Amino acid sequence: MAPSSKSEKDENKQKTQRKHKEHVVKLLNRGKLSGQLSQRLFRKLPPRVCVPLKNIVSEEFLRAGHIFLGFTKCGRYVLSYTSDCGEDDDFSFYIYHLYWWEFNMHSRLKQVHHVRLFAGEDIYSDLYLTVCEWPNDHSKIVIFGFNTRSSSSTLRPVLPPPSSSIRTGGSECLEHGFVLNSRYQVVYPFPTFQPAFQLKKDQVILLNTSYSLVACAVSLCPAGAQGESGSDPVQEAGVPLWTTPHGAHHICSGSRQETVSTEPGYVNYTRLKYCLPQPGALEQDTEYEDDKVQLPFTVTDLKGRSLQLIPGQSHSQCLCVEQLTLDFEYVINEVIRNDAAWAPQFCSFSDYDVVILEVCPETNTVVINIGLLPNTYHSSVQVSWDLSTGVCRTVGIGDLTELKGQTSGSVWSSYRKSCVNTVMKWLVPESSSRYINRMTNEALHKGSSLQVLADSDRGTWIVL
Repeated sequence: MAPSSKSEKDENKQKTQRKHKEHVVKLLNRGKLSGQLSQRLFRKLPPRVCVPLKNIVSEEFLRAGHIFLGFTKCGRYVLSYTSDCGEDDDFSFYIYHLYWWEFNMHSRLKQVHHVRLFAGEDIYSDLYLTVCEWPNDHSKIVIFGFNTRSSSSTLRPVLPPPSSSIRTGGSECLEHGFVLNSRYQVVYPFPTFQPAFQLKKDQVILLNTSYSLVACAVSLCPAGAQGESGSDPVQEAGVPLWTTPHGAHHICSGSRQETVSTEPGYVNYTRLKYCLPQPGALEQDTEYEDDKVQLPFTVTDLKGRSLQLIPGQSHSQCLCVEQLTLDFEYVINEVIRNDAAWAPQFCSFSDYDVVILEVCPETNTVVINIGLLPNTYHSSVQVSWDLSTGVCRTVGIGDLTELKGQTSGSVWSSYRKSCVNTVMKWLVPESSSRYINRMTNEALHKGSSLQVLADSDRGTWIVL
């Protein structure tokens, strides 16, 4: 029934406003407790902080097919990418470029840099892209691309971690000018990319390759850094790197040297250093044949020139790339043999799936859940992996349960749901400043567009 008088209308309006105010106060109080403000607070912003994209970007760039992704964590840059379709003799293929635009509230976007992504890869279908920044390291970004249309019907992630934060004219400085490009192919049941965990430790990216979990660290050693008594200048520079895991194979440039092979045999550690190419230096092939042992990668400057592999110590600025690899099958067999009560019933497993449950940067520890399908049964084991030593510790072992007509697809679906439930129980909200910035082109693949590019930290929107 409609209000019959002006006073009733005013009273209803006041009630609505009071209810809205109480709701906002409730959300703010919740933000104080969790350390994060709800995005629902920013569904509407004043027009003075909303900038239409067409007002700050020339139409020629929009016609050129730029897809805008969002703000960098510092708020200084806006990122976009293009995926031009090139041609070879038999197929058309995609060439990706990432662009940095300097943002100023009161002027047009200024393009300050661009870099080619996934160089050397023949990409024949449009990629799903995820662009990320670590919680506290704003000097680098990680771009993860994958497609689902390869001829073998498997996901084929392509990864360059990381490109530099950009300063114009920085191509002759490693700090502001390197690209590390890597790739791997996953198999059923296709592990997913989990930025919230895989980038939780600054300067380190965790990669689930289906066969192994690879912790890849990228760090810079400044020019002239010298350790005492011939010690490693990278370690002396104070960069949080790993020690060589006990018993792991240690590969050093000049790409093999093995330590005494003792436990744990389920890890492999590699460490390589690179510098900018010197005049007259020959290009070196740094690809490795067995990507189950370590990921193949290439390291270049922003002009696409391969960086030079350094044998031994260096007095010049260099890039240190480390990989610590955990072999899943080896770990599974060790855990079952030593810790599972149902080990006498176990012969072999037909399939497994690995999900990261937690990463603790302070203790350098990763907790993973390994789902198992041994013949007509399924189970799971939880393992804690110490990145400082490479040692794994069994956290828990599930019962061996008969499948009873379930398909492997339904088993893995239920397994991942249970992992999500576990993660939510363990979840501790990060502070509002320590979060992983994440941008994707998911909307494009769904046939739509983002409505806004939001910089919530500074309360600014670019309206698309």
